[in-house]
Amino acid sequence: MTFIKNADEIARQAILAIDPSLENKFVDLIRFLSLYPAMASALGGKNSSKIGSENYILAAASNYATGRKPKRPKPPATIPDEMVSFVLEHYFDVKASDLERVKKQHALSMGAENIVGNLLEHYLSSVLELHGWVWCAGSLVKAVDFVRPPTNRTDWVLLQVKNRDNSENSSSSAIRIGTTIDKWHRTFWKKPGSNWATFPDAIAREHLSEEGFRAFVKTYLENLR
Repeated sequence: MTFIKNADEIARQAILAIDPSLENKFVDLIRFLSLYPAMASALGGKNSSKIGSENYILAAASNYATGRKPKRPKPPATIPDEMVSFVLEHYFDVKASDLERVKKQHALSMGAENIVGNLLEHYLSSVLELHGWVWCAGSLVKAVDFVRPPTNRTDWVLLQVKNRDNSENSSSSAIRIGTTIDKWHRTFWKKPGSNWATFPDAIAREHLSEEGFRAFVKTYLENLR
């Protein structure tokens, strides 16, 4: 599996046609994938192309730009199981008159929970990209959310972020084995508090906090209304 020889230039022209402000970020991302093609995610659906081909890079540019756009919270579209309400009423003593309200609030809560991970990546990108990192938006890199291009002191640095310490699935864990991907999570599932003090970039860490995350999300959501 290899990338086409002029991948950098194809990437540059592709992203310039979509959003010139993303030029350097996307080119860096394709440069990384050219060096480590096994880390490239397959693009499904109408964007399915051979990894590393010109069509793949063109599709990746579209995915990348789309992946960076603001995303609105929305409740799940699945039809709820009525047995859930039955259990709420007959075991948890929820009044029958309250079941519809509880059901709606539960759906809204799920919608909010489902978007927190995306909000976290948006917040991190707003800080990390000021310090040389590139957000791997559009799910273009397997099990990696941010990369930092080489400096005089370091090679490529790879980072996987999760909202909670129990949210990594087995597939992403397996990909990380034998690699140098750092892993960081924001919160814990068995205790309160946040984990910003352990963020792996010491310089960026000084600009990251739970208070900063809350302020960012508040502004982000207000701008979507």
